[in-house]
Amino acid sequence: MSTMPGLLRRARTESERQRRATEWLRWFSGDSTELSYRRELARVTGLQPQLAWELVQDLAPLLVDRVPATLGVPVLLATSVLVADLPKPTEASWTLLAATLEELEPAHARTVLETLALGWQACSGAIGNEERQRFIRTELQRTIRRLVASDAPGIDALTALLTAFEGDSDRHSGSAILKDT
Repeated sequence: MSTMPGLLRRARTESERQRRATEWLRWFSGDSTELSYRRELARVTGLQPQLAWELVQDLAPLLVDRVPATLGVPVLLATSVLVADLPKPTEASWTLLAATLEELEPAHARTVLETLALGWQACSGAIGNEERQRFIRTELQRTIRRLVASDAPGIDALTALLTAFEGDSDRHSGSAILKDT
């Protein structure tokens, strides 16, 4: 098991950190403990708790104690599907989630995370991984376009990251994360 690095956080003033913390609590209330993630994973996947946890244990630290498990679990699963074809999917997932959590304002981060979660839930009955990936990607594209159009602070970091993923994905599997964005 590889250990992912801690989040890189940009320097912020104390007042900015307090403002973000207050906003974060406003947009992300709910049980976000590791135990709640383990339970929710087992419920959503139907797998034994330990096996379900192994699916996301490298990424879960990004969301545990920050995002409620009922939102975070489908986000982790959707993110894993979205980047599955990239050369380093765990690192790509980590980077995508870290950029969403750290670069976007809490309300915009909530929007992106909900898009991923709803995308996962809507396509969870899909048979093939490609079909799931395509559906989640399409939903994420719509949300990113809306955030770009509204000039959401920090969205440029997320679009640059997803554009880089598109290049990696094109080179390795023929699919693209942000095609036509």
